[in-house]
Amino acid sequence: MLAGHSFGGLYVQSFAAQFPDQVAGMVLLDSTAPKPGPAQPANTDPYNVVGRVAALSAASAHLGAARLLNPISYTTLPPRSRDEARANSSTARHLASFVEEYGAANTSMQQASALTSRHGKPLIVLTADEENTDEQWQSKQDHLATLSTNSLHRHANATHDSLISDQADAAAASQAIHDVVTAVRTGRPLVPR
Repeated sequence: MLAGHSFGGLYVQSFAAQFPDQVAGMVLLDSTAPKPGPAQPANTDPYNVVGRVAALSAASAHLGAARLLNPISYTTLPPRSRDEARANSSTARHLASFVEEYGAANTSMQQASALTSRHGKPLIVLTADEENTDEQWQSKQDHLATLSTNSLHRHANATHDSLISDQADAAAASQAIHDVVTAVRTGRPLVPR
């Protein structure tokens, strides 16, 4: 069973396309949608912009810039989890990884487009609806739910970030994961809530 949030949803879809027998079920949490088309050539220039920005970001993180640039407060998490999330998100490695991830987004979206069907395996698409009025985003989320004949598209009254960083909002994500695991274990179809 795989679950992925945002760009993580792309990685889940790419893995499921390459190794379909190893993925019994999936949960896509406000996932970025794939983009079909020819793969873009990898930028092998050692002085490429993304690499330079990632290096600069990592260097500035040592000076405390990552704490200033991180918009997530994690205030609703339990104290220990909140402190761990804040500490991790303020590291140079985390900031550089974040920049590199955006630089590879186009390639990741094209790789994820190789997944065209889950062949009836359980799939839940959970879309964060708060502050998101983009009809294209909603349409793409609807399309993700068509990857399986055994799927549900749920909506959460949450923001993209709070879906995983807010204890109350993350309950919808946890429930989706639980429901897919249950469907896989029992061999029963997903049931709307």
